[in-house]
Order: sequence, then structure tokens, then C-alpha cells
Amino acid sequence: MIRAFYILKLLARGLTRRPWGSLITLIACWFAVCQMVLVFHAVSFTSQARMLRGTSSTLMVYLSGRQQESVLQEIRDRIALMNEVNAVEFVPCREGLDRLRQWLGPDGSLVEGLDPAVLPDAFEVSLKPAHTGSIAGVAARIGEIPQVEDVRYDRGILGMVADAYYPVLFAGMGVILAVVLSLSLVVFLSIRVGMASRRQEMEVLHLLGARRYFLYSPYLLEALVYGAGGAVLALLTIEGIRVLLAAEVPVFGDLLAPMRIRQMVLVIALPGFLSLLGAHLAIRQRTDD
Repeated sequence: MIRAFYILKLLARGLTRRPWGSLITLIACWFAVCQMVLVFHAVSFTSQARMLRGTSSTLMVYLSGRQQESVLQEIRDRIALMNEVNAVEFVPCREGLDRLRQWLGPDGSLVEGLDPAVLPDAFEVSLKPAHTGSIAGVAARIGEIPQVEDVRYDRGILGMVADAYYPVLFAGMGVILAVVLSLSLVVFLSIRVGMASRRQEMEVLHLLGARRYFLYSPYLLEALVYGAGGAVLALLTIEGIRVLLAAEVPVFGDLLAPMRIRQMVLVIALPGFLSLLGAHLAIRQRTDD
């Protein structure tokens, strides 16, 4: 118990001798772990976006040729019977041309004089809000109707994010590797400087018969404070920002999932291990000298 007290006393002495150096090292560890947590959320975000690829709730179903009224009613009924569908509206070619002019706005003159007959008739299908995530499956089923030539919908920005899943994943792995190397290097340099500043004190303690674990335990604990402490601060920072975003923008509540307990433990344990590794390397170099 007395030895543990003196080890903690030596730890406090080392931190107070280099307050700015210790603070900068802690900030560097905090920043590195922030990158790690952000990588997790980026990969999680793109993964969730893959499940919600269709961000629009409206499909345009284009028909092949001009269909008789009975055929149009049959198509309308088949689409309306789908559980995901909220409403079906027929859009004849002339109305479709009017909509096109409205969408083009000032550039509406580009379609001036266009014959409506060159445009296909269509159905505008709106989905129930609870089924917008399954828009791709609904479009595929509607496309199997014989008289349907094409089905289109706007995937929105989440669709583009979903396509970036693998690039984000591989880029995230690169960021994690850089974080691992930088975290170990920062702690290694900090502990090395700390040992150099207390070299004479360590030599005196060694001559008095102090054992290796007594001499080097303060540095291992110091490294653990940097790694695990910085990780805890990073988790509080990023998760706090996530909660604020979810409160201000509700859609982020589904896309930015909170980290699970075991993931938080991993985020704290990994930097702690890396900091201990950096401290161990610094101690090994010091003893070899």
C-alpha cells in the first residue's frame, strides 16, 4: 500500500513538472481518438444509408405506348394493392409536358413547341412514409408489370452516400492505422522526455535498491492516463455532438446510431494499450542506454 502511494506520488510529480507537455500530450491523444470515433460513425452512417437507399417517397411509372382505359385501370389497381403504396395518380403525356416546363423554369423555352405525343403516359406513385426505405423493391415489382416500360425515383443524397460505403470503409481503415501509429509515437516521445528530465532521480533510487517496477510504474500509469483519459474525453465529445445533432436534425437519430457499450470499451482499451506500448518502448530504449 505504501509503495502504491509512492508510485502515485511519483506520477503526480512527473505530471506537475511538465504541465504543458502533459496537457499537450493529452490533447494529442484526445484528438487522435476523436478521429477514431468519427471513423466509426462515418462507416456506421454509410452502412445505415445502404439500408435506406431510397430517400424519395415518389416513383414515376412510365408506360409503353398508349393504353386503353381498361388497361390503365388494371395497372392502377395492381399498383394500389401493394401494401407500401399510399396513392396512385395517372399523369397523361400532356400534363407531363406541363410539369416538365415547370421544372425547367426559365429554361422552359427548351421544350417550347414539343409535341406531347412524344412523351409517355405515366403513373405517379407515392409511398407510405413507413415504407420509403423499401422504394427500390417496390420499383422492381412495378417494373414487372407487362405494360410498364420504366420506373424511376430519386435516391437523394443518402443514395449517393450509400454508394460510398466501401471507399469510406477503406479510407477509415487507413485513418485508424495512422491513429495507431501517431498515438504510440506521441506517448513514446512524451514518456522519453519525462524519463530524461528525471534521470538523476531514477539513478539515485536505483542505487538505493528500488526495483524496476517501482521505477517504471509511474511512467506506465502516466501513459495510461494519456491514452485512456484521452479516449474517455473523445467519447464524451463526439457522443455529445451526436446527441445534439440528433436533437436538432431528427433524421440523424436513425443514421447516427449511438455506440454500444462493448464498442466504447474497445475505444478506451485500444488507446490505453497503444499508450502502454509506447511507454514500454521508451522504457526499453532508456534501459538499453
